[in-house]
Amino acid sequence: MTAADLPASSSTAPASFLGHASSPGLASSQEPLSFAGRTVLVTGAGRGVGRAHAIAFAARGAAVVVNDLPGPAGGQGEGADGAEGAEGAEAVVAEIRRAGGRAIAHLGDVAEPGVAEALVERAFAEFGRVDVVVANAGIDRIVRLREVTADVLSEFFRVHVLGTWALCSAAWPHLVRQGYGRIVTTTSAAGYFGLAAALPYTVAKGALHGLTQTLALEGARRGITVNAVAPFAASRLAADRTRSRPEMYAAIERVAPPASVAAVALWLAHESTTVTGLAFEAGIDAVDRIAVATGDVLTVDGALTPEDVRAGAALLTGGAVTVPALGAADRPLTRRLTERAAAAASR
Repeated sequence: MTAADLPASSSTAPASFLGHASSPGLASSQEPLSFAGRTVLVTGAGRGVGRAHAIAFAARGAAVVVNDLPGPAGGQGEGADGAEGAEGAEAVVAEIRRAGGRAIAHLGDVAEPGVAEALVERAFAEFGRVDVVVANAGIDRIVRLREVTADVLSEFFRVHVLGTWALCSAAWPHLVRQGYGRIVTTTSAAGYFGLAAALPYTVAKGALHGLTQTLALEGARRGITVNAVAPFAASRLAADRTRSRPEMYAAIERVAPPASVAAVALWLAHESTTVTGLAFEAGIDAVDRIAVATGDVLTVDGALTPEDVRAGAALLTGGAVTVPALGAADRPLTRRLTERAAAAASR
């Protein structure tokens, strides 16, 4: 899910959501998470959320490999603004170095054969190890249902799924060999709940759920955790959806910067975090968990018939006569964004 997922009208988020979202003083009372001695790979890191990841890791002691596309097609990361990848990646590296950190740039599309392997090899050549992989590269744009073709689906699948898989596959043998690794993939609430005018994006992000879950199972006995973060930050898709309301997008940029997303990614990537196979939606100084769950089980004596299912419909649907689809735009974090952006736009 991105900051573009705005509902038609705003409403107040439930107290159960807002009640635990703020813990004054908590951060200052905790020992800072350090990544000293760790090497982190971040794809799509020339702009947006990927840039925030790279800078945050470096600020906490990690050596960072900043990957993005070369040339004018760059800026591919989640939340990217479309600037040139080479310039973006080099600028991020320069910013990290000015602050006293360690970073190098790597230009290339990790979905292309051999590029992910070259990225991992570059990290080893420069820093001697790889500890954390953040697969952030992605694309997003509005695609109406009538505009969806096999080529469009393939384009989104190649970048989101094949690119993520290629990166994880290239790093995996090294993580297994050292008995330690942290992988953070980039998903979206849209991949779980759907989003209008975004079918290729939601299909690709949905596939990433299965990829993340299976890698988590594979890594569980090898010291490798694999989790997902769903960014909720200003992006090109948000700009598209608010094209007729530029003041609203400007407000979104103010209230939904990428820093909150990076905070969750760093927690998932830290050696002290041992959870695996989970997904968290992050942004607007808030975070929630996205989970797939099963409901009540209908059992019958003998063979199950369609009539049995009809008779047990109340159990299966929670008593609802009709169950409307809950899209990614109809969620507490979306409502939180809408309220804050509307307030910011009115100032």
